[in-house]
Amino acid sequence: MIAVPSNVGPRTMPDYNALAGQGIYSLQGNGASDVRVFAGTAADPFFIDLGATFDSLNYRAGTGVEALTPAQDANDQLNSAPNSVAGFNVNTIAIEVPITMLTSDGVIHAATDPKGTIGVWATTSRTEITIRIPRKPAQNFGNLAQIQRFGNPLINELIIGTGSKDFWSMSEPVNDSQFAAFDLDPLIARVFNAVYGFKIPTPPRTDLLPLVTYAAPIAPKGTAAGPIADLMRLNTGVPPTPESQRKRLGLIAGDAAGFPNGRRLTDDVVDIVERVGIGGILNPRFDVAPNILLGDGVNAPDVPPQETFPYVHFAYSGRDSRHSSPGDATGCGDQPTSSSSQNSAAPPANQGGPQPCPVN
Repeated sequence: MIAVPSNVGPRTMPDYNALAGQGIYSLQGNGASDVRVFAGTAADPFFIDLGATFDSLNYRAGTGVEALTPAQDANDQLNSAPNSVAGFNVNTIAIEVPITMLTSDGVIHAATDPKGTIGVWATTSRTEITIRIPRKPAQNFGNLAQIQRFGNPLINELIIGTGSKDFWSMSEPVNDSQFAAFDLDPLIARVFNAVYGFKIPTPPRTDLLPLVTYAAPIAPKGTAAGPIADLMRLNTGVPPTPESQRKRLGLIAGDAAGFPNGRRLTDDVVDIVERVGIGGILNPRFDVAPNILLGDGVNAPDVPPQETFPYVHFAYSGRDSRHSSPGDATGCGDQPTSSSSQNSAAPPANQGGPQPCPVN
């Protein structure tokens, strides 16, 4: 199988979407006829006001406590702050497999059956030894060593303490009980409380346990909680929500198919993690403003994902892509491909992928 090359530009690749479509493969044999794979570059589906988020949540949109206004929060397609990853491509490997290949017994289970919920995590590794000699290729050898891992979004960035981030990255979820103190008393919540002065739940933050244990509401009600482990949980028995009914805030907005039950490309994980991890809105006492309105002002990706495999939007043009910055008009609201009324399939071939933000 061949990875799709980068989208150089319309002269070199006048029909990039057709080319990218050739990179979708259906595997055959060994009962894998329903498995599809794609490898190549794609428009970065993430969306975040990155600089403001890591400047101690110094947001540009909303109110003085870094919360959105009710009107900003109500519009899942409105970006009232710049999306820092707009216009960028990312290397993507997408894999689609039948649910029966994911459950432990190879059976599709109802959403009420604990056997239907799975836990997923990914790792990045590199060889233990690298030798660099001038004017010669680097030599890499030795065992592979894990240097990063990923389950739920923003755990390492916002929850794990600074002195433990590297250690956490090299560990495995099975040993995550050693990080329980961070899960039950995240430093970022204390910082936010000190800077802006609004109330947060008192540690230990048992309201956060469902995010790192096998428990309701991600697992079926009545399921016994499992050990603490940062795994992306997915209840495979929950059907996908139709596009017109999806909520960017996922489960906390009543959309059972959204994060933290899995993670869709349109789930606003920044706002969700802030509201749950910092604001403590899973505790009824804190399910009030401004806690329920925390957010960065970026509610949607720069271009909508596709509704069919590989779901990510095909890559931006290397010639024509443009990146948002704090001084730009935000959100590219007059760009057709970022409109909520635009069909989320790939744009016509003559457009060559997602279109750039309009230049002032």
